[in-house]
Amino acid sequence: MFYQECPPPPGLQPFVTQLWFVRAEPQAKYEKILPGPEAHLILNLSDPYRLISPPDGSGGQEPATGTEVSTGFYAGLQRSYLISENPAELFNVGARLTPYGLAAFTSQPPSGFQNRVVDAESVFPGFSELRSQLVDAEPDRAFTALTSFLQQRVRPGYQADPRTRKATQILAAEDVEISVLAGDLGISASTLERIMMRDCGTTAKAYSDVCRFNRMVNQAASLPKGSVPGRELLHLADYYDQPHLIRAFKRFSGFTPTEYLQVVRNYGAEYATFVPLDDVPTRPAGFIQDRAG
Repeated sequence: MFYQECPPPPGLQPFVTQLWFVRAEPQAKYEKILPGPEAHLILNLSDPYRLISPPDGSGGQEPATGTEVSTGFYAGLQRSYLISENPAELFNVGARLTPYGLAAFTSQPPSGFQNRVVDAESVFPGFSELRSQLVDAEPDRAFTALTSFLQQRVRPGYQADPRTRKATQILAAEDVEISVLAGDLGISASTLERIMMRDCGTTAKAYSDVCRFNRMVNQAASLPKGSVPGRELLHLADYYDQPHLIRAFKRFSGFTPTEYLQVVRNYGAEYATFVPLDDVPTRPAGFIQDRAG
């Protein structure tokens, strides 16, 4: 596996946190992508992916359905997992965007992209044209092309609300009561929720829940063998009790804690949030909403 990251230039900060490049054989036919605190813009330089929607939970055993995604796609903030069917080779270049980063590039409300994966052309016109330039590109050339593309599309004079920037930074790092966070920012809780919905397309509470889960799974993936999942994980996140932990874990990941640790220990901590799967479950353990053009 070859993976490389590149920090964005100042002109793209704070809207873009990282540029990345990957070229590798997939570990498994499928991959479960767990929710996290950032959005993603991805240029696919390999064969198409297929996004899988689990069945509707009616109790039947019908196969999961899927939607093909080919050249470029944008994945907004997710509140549940995504499943993709991988091509024979992973070959992508992409950008991680802050939760409020999309607003720097389009006037479309970010709420319209939550829990969705869409064709990048609907948000970043001209993005798919990069593919012809980068078919056999090395990381440096890919980063240069992606950086140039994004710099040309930053909305002139756009500034992120400093309260949104501070709130998302704090919530990504630690658990804080929304009312306490709002007070520290000098605003009411309702105002914080309003500006988070305006700038990020999600409420502060919903974003906090996803961040807490993301921190937990990244730590959980490094637990030593022999750990007791429920007991150990309760120390990693502020959940009321073990049943609460399990419900949250299944809602966000489709796994029980035990199932998750078994899979990740087989592959390694680097797969904490991009979890290889040999098969797609016939019944969902959570929900998924995805669309791609």
